[in-house]
Amino acid sequence: MKEQSENRRALPKFFLTMLGSLLVGGAAGFVIGMGHIFGVDLSDAAVWLDGAVYSATSWAIPVTSVLTLGGAFWLYRRARQRVSGWDGGDENDASEEAERLLSWSMLLSAVQLLINLFFMAAVAVYYMEKNGLPIVAEFIVSCGLVIFAQQKAVDLTRKMNPEKRGSVYDSKFQKKWLESCDESEQRQIGQACYRAYMVTTRVCIGVWMALVLLSMVYRISLLSVFVLLLVWGTMQTVYTLECIRLSRKSGE
Repeated sequence: MKEQSENRRALPKFFLTMLGSLLVGGAAGFVIGMGHIFGVDLSDAAVWLDGAVYSATSWAIPVTSVLTLGGAFWLYRRARQRVSGWDGGDENDASEEAERLLSWSMLLSAVQLLINLFFMAAVAVYYMEKNGLPIVAEFIVSCGLVIFAQQKAVDLTRKMNPEKRGSVYDSKFQKKWLESCDESEQRQIGQACYRAYMVTTRVCIGVWMALVLLSMVYRISLLSVFVLLLVWGTMQTVYTLECIRLSRKSGE
């Protein structure tokens, strides 16, 4: 009875969400259809975007590296200053502030890695018949700096927490790091992973809807939809199988 009651309370919100999604999709489709009727060529936006990415490919990696990695090293330096004033005893405001600064530093370096991968793919698209070696060199240098920034952040974290294990150059770094965390830290990691899982699920749904709508305007290959659903499906499958494995392990 409790399950049915919860279902009845949640059902109206579910239907409203579905109705809102249908209305948004229908409105977007209507606008696109009217654009075709009145001869509005929305493909010009795609041409402009393609040209903008092509123009940025040659300089995007070094410029963004200066911004993101410069910020990452600046945050690391501030965190190191906080640690230098910490006596190594119980956690206080200085140590907590240092950990927050290091987390932001790691985030900036991760963002730069994504930017590097994007523009490296752009090299394969735009520079196959041109000399793309300078951009490849920029990619390698930037990725090296990303790894170095993450290494400095991890090493400082280990200095603050001597029980932590793992090196960023070790292929099993994440596993060793997780095993060296206490129960409270592992619970926080689990909550963060669940949050990432839920947000990624919603993002995948949103990107799928966007691709469907864009396919009405531009010639979008089904390969992009397949890759999106492959990533989404892999995440869903791994999550479910891991839940099954953990439930069996706890029952033993």
